[in-house]
Amino acid sequence: MSSVRGPVAFLQSRYFPPICLGVAFLVRLVYALLVDPKPVSDFDWYFYKGIDISFGRGYHEHGAPTAFWPVGYPTFLGALFALFGRTILVAKIANVFLYTGVIALSYWIAGRLFRSALTARLTLLLLTFYPNHIAYTSLVASEILFTFLMLLGVALLLIENSRVLMAVLAGVAFGLSCMVRPQVLPLPLAFILLLPAVRKRPFREILLSVVALYAALLLVLVPWTLRNYRAFGHFVLVSTNGGGNLLIGNNPWADGAYVDRPEYDGIVGRGDEYERDRRFGAYATRYILEHPVATLKLWPKKLWYLYRGDVEGARWSLEGFEVGGKRVPLGVATAAVAVSEMYYVFLGGLCLVSLVLFLKAGRGAGAFPFAGLAVIAYFTLLGAVFYGGSRYHFPIMPWVAMYAAALPDAARRVRVSRPA
Repeated sequence: MSSVRGPVAFLQSRYFPPICLGVAFLVRLVYALLVDPKPVSDFDWYFYKGIDISFGRGYHEHGAPTAFWPVGYPTFLGALFALFGRTILVAKIANVFLYTGVIALSYWIAGRLFRSALTARLTLLLLTFYPNHIAYTSLVASEILFTFLMLLGVALLLIENSRVLMAVLAGVAFGLSCMVRPQVLPLPLAFILLLPAVRKRPFREILLSVVALYAALLLVLVPWTLRNYRAFGHFVLVSTNGGGNLLIGNNPWADGAYVDRPEYDGIVGRGDEYERDRRFGAYATRYILEHPVATLKLWPKKLWYLYRGDVEGARWSLEGFEVGGKRVPLGVATAAVAVSEMYYVFLGGLCLVSLVLFLKAGRGAGAFPFAGLAVIAYFTLLGAVFYGGSRYHFPIMPWVAMYAAALPDAARRVRVSRPA
């Protein structure tokens, strides 16, 4: 019994949160310093466009203005490179700080949503040692920045004082997250409607919060949208890859995952990237309307690719790359991938059991936080409509960790709800 009391006492100690955050920071810092993968694909694009921006060259591709990939993350990198030097290490150190922020925000949000210090501390613990997210620290990827900004917006909405001001600040955070990934645009409304601290306010106050938030959000986007209008002569809110992404998951050759096929060239024709994206989107939309059954039949495959694993961070940062100037042995990479997969299954299992218990307890056992489920459902729907890929469930994992951490609280609610 004494062997159990020690860890429980430490978990309840006031020193647990700062120690856990310190460990999370150090683990990611060590990983970022030791593991040095070469950027590939869009990671390579982000890195070199960040360098261009840091030199004041703008956002171009082959001399022409581009908006294909959202500009938010390259701009963030450009600002860092201008201040601290144009190296991958700068991007990785930024990831260390940002993900420590993700953990801190998740801890604070979990405490407010579930009204449980234990749930908040277990969320902190689960995210501290999350293997795949540790591996992301070494990647020049937009996922960590996007998740941090999204959680920051939610945290600001949960602050009770100066509610209109907090809504405006939340709008700025969500606006910046839209610059990284524009698909987050509808989520703030869902948060306002589902967060218990906001939903209990008078209707006029909720409406004012919605207006203030989206006014601030759109103001953040206006300069870039105007730039895109000057560049393409058409309204482009953030990026010009929505139609292309829709086409990847909705065409006669689609298999549910990312597939770049030569048949797409016959759809494009001539024109700039705006025209290409418009034609891609029109073809995909027409295909969906003309083949609704085939489209829906592909959804299970898309969701399989979305959730089948959680090892891409470990795989991209270890397989075939170097640690300390030496090639990573295949056995080490395989072991890292296996650990990541097992942790993912463990975390998902806890989350599912927790949700079942919450539903079993019913409304009488206390308020059930739906906000996290809205995030999970939204990104799941995006995967079903577009295409599946394991990296696209990255932003929901802090919420999965919160529900997993709430398992003891869910079990307690089931006991309380039972008749005497």
